[in-house]
Amino acid sequence: MTSFQIPPAEDLLKAGKEERMNIFRRYFAASRYNRLLIQQTLVKSAFDPSLVKKIKDMESEHNKDFSNTVKRVKKTEYYEEFLSAVTEEDSALQKIIEAYDKRMHTSG
Repeated sequence: MTSFQIPPAEDLLKAGKEERMNIFRRYFAASRYNRLLIQQTLVKSAFDPSLVKKIKDMESEHNKDFSNTVKRVKKTEYYEEFLSAVTEEDSALQKIIEAYDKRMHTSG
């Protein structure tokens, strides 16, 4: 899995608002990438059941990283900007879900 850590608060302070938003966007892009790797490993587990433990470890690591990131950002003055990036990510995910829904219901 890829690792993208949000920089420390001191580094965020040096960045402008748009640069911070781009940092947060990159964090969510890395998170989505990792979710795809988890899904890919899940699919591969049909061939190799020993991957089930790896999937659980990946899921746990991914969820713990997200939780720790939220806790860290909450302690900064940039939490509202982070929440704006959360809203953007939620909207992007919703569009992806809707596109899949549409494809699944029209390809039958």
